[in-house]
Amino acid sequence: MAQLPLDLQFISAADRDDFIIGESNRLATSWIDRWPDWPGQYRILNLVGPAASGKSHLAGIWRARSGAAYLSSLARGAETGDGQDFVLDDVAVGDSWDEEALFHLVNRTAHDGGSLLVLSRTPVSRMSWTLADLASRFRAVTVATLEPPDDVLLRQLLEKYFADRQLAISLPVLDYMVSRMERSFLAVQTIAAAMDRRSLAERRNLTLPLARDIMTEFADGTHARQQALPTGSQPTGSKMEDS
Repeated sequence: MAQLPLDLQFISAADRDDFIIGESNRLATSWIDRWPDWPGQYRILNLVGPAASGKSHLAGIWRARSGAAYLSSLARGAETGDGQDFVLDDVAVGDSWDEEALFHLVNRTAHDGGSLLVLSRTPVSRMSWTLADLASRFRAVTVATLEPPDDVLLRQLLEKYFADRQLAISLPVLDYMVSRMERSFLAVQTIAAAMDRRSLAERRNLTLPLARDIMTEFADGTHARQQALPTGSQPTGSKMEDS
């Protein structure tokens, strides 16, 4: 087999008009579109979903509208600037997010008339916060969960991945991949990237034989980033555990 080329940093469009909406992300998208009309004294939206579920894409759309600052951690006494709106990425109980600092940021944002977009893998309202006042604030947030994608959205996501890279792929190949892949956003990125790399390395088009090779390797567990998949077709709409 030819040596796989290094991953290339392709530019993928991240505009609101480019974002693909399905039943799994329709509620979350509607809340982003509704801003700044978020309810409650503390205008906080908690987007919940697994890795590669579209949280960051929606956060990017919201940042473009609001001019929000981005935080991936918050230490006690840290400066957060003069902004009113913030994205808090991958919030969880632990050293990365000081509870006193979070509490003061929530209060300051509410006082200044700003908003917080909180991204997390589980709802912040269910996390075991030590600071009772912070736990109380987070119990009052609006939650929008990004659900696993259905077959229609999986096909659209695959089409977008290849279209962004100016790669042609036929509908039968897409249908073959969708019928055999895990129902997760991470699976779309992992499998499509494997197809992309193999196509470049071996100078092959995105054909059904190439798709069979890639899906067989995932079924055998050759690609470690995703759980082994069954070799037969999955019933339409079936769900499997996200990696």
